[in-house]
Amino acid sequence: MISTANLTMQFGAKPLFENVSAKFGNGNRYGLIGANGCGKSSLIRVLLRMYPYQSGSVKLDGQEITEVNRQWLRWQIGVVLQDPFLYSRSIRANLAVGRPNAPETEIIEACQNAAIHSAIENFPDGFESMVGERGVTLSGGQRQRLALARALLKNPPVLVLDDSLSAVDTGTEKDILEALKRRKGRQTTLIIAHRLSSVMRADRIMVLDEGRMIQLGDHRTLSQEEGPYRRLCEIQGALDASIKSDVAAAEESADNQQG
Repeated sequence: MISTANLTMQFGAKPLFENVSAKFGNGNRYGLIGANGCGKSSLIRVLLRMYPYQSGSVKLDGQEITEVNRQWLRWQIGVVLQDPFLYSRSIRANLAVGRPNAPETEIIEACQNAAIHSAIENFPDGFESMVGERGVTLSGGQRQRLALARALLKNPPVLVLDDSLSAVDTGTEKDILEALKRRKGRQTTLIIAHRLSSVMRADRIMVLDEGRMIQLGDHRTLSQEEGPYRRLCEIQGALDASIKSDVAAAEESADNQQG
């Protein structure tokens, strides 16, 4: 269980958070969404004790995070970043960073849940294939999925995805989110995203705006009430409709040319 109570944090002259109170727990999935600079990633940095907070409370399993061992705290939280760090070693070695002695069955399961297993099998040397410095031999989506598999294999009590599905296509994203849904109860998951598709199936969604929590609820509730979440649904819905229309027009044009 993660909880924040009246969290207030100053960064320079500007308040980074103002009285943010929320609870994340019980093995559920939570979405954090909002405009750039609203405090989504900063909230995770506070949780990892990278940023200090001036007042309020942040607790993990009832313990104030400033009063526990920093190394223990960070071992409880698996974070997958938008641009993850990978070592210039084999795929297997990158996966094993968090659990060097993980059994093969769990390695495969983690890779399947992260939708990277079939890609690894297609590499010439499979799990022994070398990853270039910072993962340059992999696509952006493959790097993100490999980092996600590494975090799932570590199996921490708290999993944080910080815009870490941004480079995967929507079909792959759907497969990953379905896999995370099947893991419900095994860990508390926080999904930070710009795309609604990444968070709309979460049990609860927090909407941040300039360091303030302005909405909290599930997708159905928030999409029906007046506020920024509903406006985002309308904007992204209109964008999706426009993209589908353009694709349909392009396919029709291609068919006409072939005819």
